[in-house]
Amino acid sequence: MTERTEAIPESTPEVASNSARSTLCYPYPAPPAPGSTLEIAPGVRWLRMPLPWALDHINVWLVDDAEGCAVVDTGARTEAATAVWRATFPQGGEAHTAFRVTRVLVTHMHPDHVGMAGWLTRAFDCRLWMTRTEYFNCRVAAADTGREAPADALDFYRRAGWSESAIDVYRARFGRFGQHIHALPESFRRLQDG
Repeated sequence: MTERTEAIPESTPEVASNSARSTLCYPYPAPPAPGSTLEIAPGVRWLRMPLPWALDHINVWLVDDAEGCAVVDTGARTEAATAVWRATFPQGGEAHTAFRVTRVLVTHMHPDHVGMAGWLTRAFDCRLWMTRTEYFNCRVAAADTGREAPADALDFYRRAGWSESAIDVYRARFGRFGQHIHALPESFRRLQDG
């Protein structure tokens, strides 16, 4: 019996990245254009919402509902997002966009998911659906808008081992959350397991 040995080529991150990319299969040749939707399953439409950060978009979903459509996630509070929502639901728009928004479901409280929820619920006179913890955490974070980072929080992070440069970043970013969201409605429909 003869043993065969073959040299294994060295793998570099670039090679690994390119080979991983070549194995991905996208079911659609391109994302929907701003203000347009793409039906990805019967009754489910994909809408791409621009973001002003390194991650430059978020996918949101329009799901056919009894008398219109439910919106799942909303994008951050920006002029660009407002323009996309207005283009998506114009007065007298195309058949697929002429639906009334029946409710807004938010998966979690990051600004790119909840930012336009208050605007949409007011514009379409519909309910916000969200988990209780996410709703109240969002309200608390928004209430801190414009405030300085609390001394107790800075002490906590120092005790947890944060460097002074990490604390400086936290201090600089604290109190900005509300700039990226419209005020939430005063009530919501609670999402919970079951």
